[in-house]
Amino acid sequence: MAARQTLEEQGNGPMGMKETLEAPKPSENTTEHTSAPKTKLRPDWQDHLRFPAQAPSKVHWALSDVYDVGGVVPRSTGPADRKSDRGVPLWGEWGVPLELRTVGASIYSLPHFWLRDNCRCTHCVNQDTMQRQLDTFSIPPDIMPSEVVTEEAGLRIKWNDDGHTSLYPWDWILKHRIEFEHGALLDTEGLPVPKSEPAPLVHWAAEIGANPPTVQYDEVMADDKGVGQWTEKIRRYGFCYVDNCPIDPLATEQLLLRIAFIRVTHYGGFYDFTSDLTMKDTAYTTLALPAHTDNTYFTDPAGLQMFHLLSHTDGAGDPDAHMTLSRTPVSWHASGNDGITITPCRKFPVFNYGDTAEGEAATLQQVRWNDADRGVVALRESDGMGAERWYGAARKWEAMLRRPDLAYWAQLEPGRALIFDNWRVLHGRSSFTGKRRMCGGYINRDDYVSRWRNTNFTREEALRQIL
Repeated sequence: MAARQTLEEQGNGPMGMKETLEAPKPSENTTEHTSAPKTKLRPDWQDHLRFPAQAPSKVHWALSDVYDVGGVVPRSTGPADRKSDRGVPLWGEWGVPLELRTVGASIYSLPHFWLRDNCRCTHCVNQDTMQRQLDTFSIPPDIMPSEVVTEEAGLRIKWNDDGHTSLYPWDWILKHRIEFEHGALLDTEGLPVPKSEPAPLVHWAAEIGANPPTVQYDEVMADDKGVGQWTEKIRRYGFCYVDNCPIDPLATEQLLLRIAFIRVTHYGGFYDFTSDLTMKDTAYTTLALPAHTDNTYFTDPAGLQMFHLLSHTDGAGDPDAHMTLSRTPVSWHASGNDGITITPCRKFPVFNYGDTAEGEAATLQQVRWNDADRGVVALRESDGMGAERWYGAARKWEAMLRRPDLAYWAQLEPGRALIFDNWRVLHGRSSFTGKRRMCGGYINRDDYVSRWRNTNFTREEALRQIL
């Protein structure tokens, strides 16, 4: 098994980080492209709906040499008539085919109904709310273009039912490419690098302790630029310290609120606790806690978690195992307190992968691991997975989590708040003596990702990532 990060917190001693399984890297043959950035707060797609006074001869970087920018793409006369004398792909009932600068001169087709449904002009999308205004089901199922033009800004189409004109930017088209006739992937060599492309994640082990990601409290509280630097470090490394934080619960709570609203759970909202078993959970004791993620028993575990120690007075790679932990659904629960019996809407495996396009590698989105909160593993699942295979795989996984070279340990101290990605980084602690007071809270993942996106990209760049 390849490794990814886990984080462990040590009681009297240092606090540590370990690693979890690393997802396969996305295909290096695919890419997205963006056009020149704008300065407007909101992009007005209607601005692009223009006709060039003179059609320039130079093609846009995304198009093959068979096109002229500003040139009308002719319609086919029949199914056998797929290209013009110049080699331009012709549109017809099968859609609007495009030939791009790709390996193997790839051609892929855009269906007419799909194109009309995704027009982003001011008539079809409310530019204040970015919500659809077009009634999808008022579009004729057999809608066809009356004109198709390749422009520098994108593909302009006039529709035959009502004369509406739509403009589809090239970066948007490339992002949503859907069908390759030859199965070729986009050639990224020599093409513009999109400005809205996030920096790659950083994978680390024990060596991260020499220079852990850190920001200053005053900078985060000052403006959104500081929040952007903070959330970017959380995204890239999975955790980040905030130094020179006032040793005060209220100040820590205000720090957490700089990202988003604090999530309320059966533990409350912002928490301030000691090892007094106020809640029936081992976190409220002085016992050691092995590496784990929180909220395994929730359908939607919290995305971020913060710890701020306010005081402390004396006192290896296995593909088969990886597949088993990725495919075997496991039950999880929180039921220690009277009146609380929480379990997810369905069983979840330890490793949860996101949806992928055909030909692309799967991306590990979430690790869900806390053996203390695990339910019963089914003796046998419908796909052949079951308890015997799961226990063998889980033993190898736990052995990886206990490797010292993959763990980062650090002593928490007053004035240094810690926040980490609960979907990516596992945390734990050693046992401790004396009395310790800790405060912190959870933030939903969607709220955190939204805040990261909107403090690190312009409004238009952020919208390009999701639309």
